[in-house]
Amino acid sequence: MDFVKEDFAYYRRSFELMYRSYFRRRMLAIGVAILIILGYLFLLQESLLLNIILLVILLGMMAWLVSLYQRASEVVLAFEEENQVPQIYQLTEFEDHYAFHMKDGTTMRVKKNGNRNFPSNNKQYTLMAGYKKVFFVRQPLMIFYYDLLEMKYDEAYRLKRNRQNGFSRWSRYFSFRSFKGSIGNVFQFLLGNIFFLFIAYRLIRYLIDILLHVF
Repeated sequence: MDFVKEDFAYYRRSFELMYRSYFRRRMLAIGVAILIILGYLFLLQESLLLNIILLVILLGMMAWLVSLYQRASEVVLAFEEENQVPQIYQLTEFEDHYAFHMKDGTTMRVKKNGNRNFPSNNKQYTLMAGYKKVFFVRQPLMIFYYDLLEMKYDEAYRLKRNRQNGFSRWSRYFSFRSFKGSIGNVFQFLLGNIFFLFIAYRLIRYLIDILLHVF
């Protein structure tokens, strides 16, 4: 449809910048990690085999991220082609993300943090671009149309917004439900990111050793 072509032509640069910024942050983090390991090897020359293995893994990840970084135009074009017949989704708003059902029956979750709404040339719809609610994903960006008037709220989030649950602001943070949810999220994060936590531990240790050696 004409409005889809006009929308993507007008916002293409913004979409591509959002896509690239996701990978740029990760490339920067990996670059810093590589420099710390190289500095540790140069100054202290300990755990050579382990650090060489870590360097190989990190360099491989960097090369992979660079290849994905360069696909910004291709990814945005794919969304434009997918919406030649506009895919209009009904959003449900949660505290930290939006969710909607895809055409194949799966549920897509898009983080609120970093997402943007773009007015469409079709005044009935809004074009949203945001990041999938996944820690590490090959293609993080999600671009889709939704009808603002059809958006729903998760019941618990709606009650919290309207302050109809009878609890004070602070009591909600210390409720059993909140505590149980926090424990579950921490446990899930630890299990899903053991390798990255191991690298973070090594990097902190190396950085401390380098500072002690220098000063």
